[in-house]
Amino acid sequence: MKNIKLFDYQEDMRVRIEKALRLHRSVMAQMPTGTGKTVLLASVVESFLREHSDCNVWIVAHRRELVSQIKDTLNKFLLNFSFSNHPVPLSKEGSTSTPSPSSSEGGDVTALRCSEPLRSKVGGPSKVSPDCAGWDRLGMSGASKISPDCLSASALKEVSGYSPDCLSAGAFNVPIKAVSIQWLAKHYDEIEEEPGMIVIDEAHHALAKTYKEMWERFPKAKFLGLTATPCRLNGKGFTDLFDVLVQSWSVPEFISKGRLATYDFVSIKSDGVTQRLIDSLQKRGADGDYQNKEMDMLLNKKPSIERLYRSLEEFGKDRKGIVYAINISHANAIAEFYREHGIAAVAIDSKTPSSLRKELIERFKSSSLSFSKTHPQWSLHSLRFPRSGTETLFTLKKGDFSNHPVPLSKEGSTFSPSPSSSGSGDVTAPPRRSEPLRSKDGRPSKVSPDFLSTGASKEVSKVSPDFLSAGASNEVSMVSPDFLSASASKEVSGYSPDCLCGVNRLADELAPIQVLVNVDIFSEGFDCPDVEFVQLARPTLSLAKYLQMVGRGLRVAKGKKNCVIIDNVGLYRVFGLPSQVWNWNAMFEGKLKVGKKKETSKERDFFLMYGKQETMPIGQDSEMMMVMSHEELMQSLLYREFVDCNDDFAIVKLNDGKMTVVNRQGEQVIEPGNYYEMKFLRGNILSYRPRRKTVCYYDLLARVVIDEDIHEKDAPEVITINKWEFVEYNGLFRSRTYEHFALPFRPSQYDLWNYGYYMIYNFQCSTDSGCQEWIYKEEDGGSMRMYKENSEKVCFLRGDHTHVYWLCADLYDSGIVVMDSHEDYYFVDSSLKKTYIGCNQPKTESENLMVAMPRLGKLVYEREMKRRKKQEEQELLLLHEKSEAGSVELYQAGKKWGLKMDGKVVVPPLYHSISQPVGAYCAFEQMPRHWGIMNLKGKVIVDAKYEKVEVLANGKAVVTTITGKTQTVNLR
Repeated sequence: MKNIKLFDYQEDMRVRIEKALRLHRSVMAQMPTGTGKTVLLASVVESFLREHSDCNVWIVAHRRELVSQIKDTLNKFLLNFSFSNHPVPLSKEGSTSTPSPSSSEGGDVTALRCSEPLRSKVGGPSKVSPDCAGWDRLGMSGASKISPDCLSASALKEVSGYSPDCLSAGAFNVPIKAVSIQWLAKHYDEIEEEPGMIVIDEAHHALAKTYKEMWERFPKAKFLGLTATPCRLNGKGFTDLFDVLVQSWSVPEFISKGRLATYDFVSIKSDGVTQRLIDSLQKRGADGDYQNKEMDMLLNKKPSIERLYRSLEEFGKDRKGIVYAINISHANAIAEFYREHGIAAVAIDSKTPSSLRKELIERFKSSSLSFSKTHPQWSLHSLRFPRSGTETLFTLKKGDFSNHPVPLSKEGSTFSPSPSSSGSGDVTAPPRRSEPLRSKDGRPSKVSPDFLSTGASKEVSKVSPDFLSAGASNEVSMVSPDFLSASASKEVSGYSPDCLCGVNRLADELAPIQVLVNVDIFSEGFDCPDVEFVQLARPTLSLAKYLQMVGRGLRVAKGKKNCVIIDNVGLYRVFGLPSQVWNWNAMFEGKLKVGKKKETSKERDFFLMYGKQETMPIGQDSEMMMVMSHEELMQSLLYREFVDCNDDFAIVKLNDGKMTVVNRQGEQVIEPGNYYEMKFLRGNILSYRPRRKTVCYYDLLARVVIDEDIHEKDAPEVITINKWEFVEYNGLFRSRTYEHFALPFRPSQYDLWNYGYYMIYNFQCSTDSGCQEWIYKEEDGGSMRMYKENSEKVCFLRGDHTHVYWLCADLYDSGIVVMDSHEDYYFVDSSLKKTYIGCNQPKTESENLMVAMPRLGKLVYEREMKRRKKQEEQELLLLHEKSEAGSVELYQAGKKWGLKMDGKVVVPPLYHSISQPVGAYCAFEQMPRHWGIMNLKGKVIVDAKYEKVEVLANGKAVVTTITGKTQTVNLR
């Protein structure tokens, strides 16, 4: 065994895990994605085997790719991996013999016994050897048959006299077996041996029945579960299987120490079309997440995919990255659209052949960072192709890699695209074909479409040996980059060496893969550190899935500055930023469920009030907004050790040992100190002890000490009146602001007027506030006039825990004008953005309220009219997409007709007849021969006075009067 070098945090985790395993039978360990859980696994396994030399260790995962990755890591760290130096010869019975001890330069190698294959209860080898990585390949008896999964890429020649398991962990000195849970579930009854320890990778899946059975069948085994996300969508904990949770550093700590990459986080705006589509998702799947069919129906449309492309161009251009799609159809549509716009994108899913998938992933991994600096812009036309009419064996359909091979004709040639283009023209893609190659009798052809990729060894006959050589007369019209892998170097019957050289030369001319679009393939276990962007195109309610997806971009790599997370589905509003501190212990115990919050339309307006959107240039028409840049992220990561947290704050310990409290943005909200104790009370009230016998209470929102040197029984209480919080203490009801405001009595809900982003308390008596009160009239074009000199209305802004204001003017839905304690006036819009407009003691004419207020009224009126027009356009676009998705249906009640959208009534049954919707509109018949037009929300656009109407797809309609006169009407 080799000495495994661990980072400090990995060594700390190893020690704590081993200590926990000595005290408990079953332990779960949590480490963020990208921090080396598999390496830690190898170290824990090595330590266990040194201490228990007579025990076996099983490593169980839920996917084949994870099993293969674990085997590779174990071979790298636990074994002297060398096919040529340490072959294990087969005896006649097929068993392995013990190799003689050998040493390497890196240190001594202890010669232990060779591990035997799993034994069945009758004493013979199990029918399926788990040493072949548990790949569910049934029918392989004992160890006498060679599994192709057990051979490495360099071991492609025939091996005579050697066990195929010589390249797996089970064939060497270490008794380790990596198996999939699917294989194990099928072969429990055939296994007689008892493992000493079972390690479960991605252990947040362990509540499935197939996992629970292991605890029952192997009562003497120790269990170790590894995961980045010890949480489940249904909120259930893991305490029925695991006894204790061992946690590593938090994500902010890993980022601050350079173990994880920084990131820029951009997300869709709360009032955009995409967010409104996602908010309309109603159905849930069997796992409690969004229903795949409904997501596909709404988001797998060209307008949505165009928005994905625009956001990628805006924030991820020239970067290498991964896109997470809803399903296979969605992934193919995204990749196709990206390729049409010059981005080297391929789609990978569970149905992609494993050899092809491996090849595409390797090509993606080998691609360099900073695409535009290293590679020319990719397109199908970057290669020079001959003119149409030339039949060749290789054909690349436009925008399509070899996921859909072109079938061979009887002569062995492909169907050429028609019409075909020259080097710079367009290429019309033939119909997509997903069927495998077929022979003349209808069975699968002997010629595999992957015959020139890694692992290809099929013979191909009747092919000209020089058809791909330099200067070949039969030029290649379209070349599939998946067929022509740079690693294609196997012997193919009927080819000359020049042929294969031509293949490799053409492959080398292809640009590397820039974007991998996948469906849940890279959410767990995928290791490519230099991913520079992650694009989220799949909504989810699962915190585990969200963190696993964004975690693919947080690994550090040489030359990688940061990662851009492009959240096209608004997951930030559901879960927050990836770098926030999570209360994993509460989720492990099943006491905390993280999921989608119910929001009102007004709440969405101020949900992102803390986000700084000025760091990156955002186009005015962009649907995206900047949530946090990597510069802001680094400034916020000032703490080092996590102590405790609630939903909004965390108690942390700094390098010097002092304790403080930080918010989700990493800002300190209390002076660091050597406190004896800190704990959270209900409602974001902090209790702390600066001295052993002294208790202090601190309002974390207002950042003010409520009182100090008091007893714990006198703790303040947070109360809610009309959905607004106050602190009740010592007979007073205080506002949660730094500026003091208190009432000697408990106000009723009628005293407080809650308008969502602000609240008013009306004194109902004359006060000397010094705040002028103005009246705004929208019906007069935004005119304003002063009403009184002293306002009687105290105003609080949502999220502003510093100031107490006086209300100056209410500008309807556009915003309000308030005055602060310095007698400065601000216009506050619904997103809580404050703009200074004037003061009581003006120094310039523009600050005089007699000038500033009328000017403000006209400006607000103009903006409001533009906003309403834009909102109407977005509403029409949303209705159009709903109509195209089939979400709108006609229904009849008695003799009248109405409309339903997403199963809900939007137009009651009031009409004699309604025609099928066209885009966002449909025609309706109020009474016989009286037709009009309305949108899909029921708003009448054209009155019902025409004998005939025809709605067109371009937003126009042709109406015919009773006299037969026709005219065209613009509906927008």
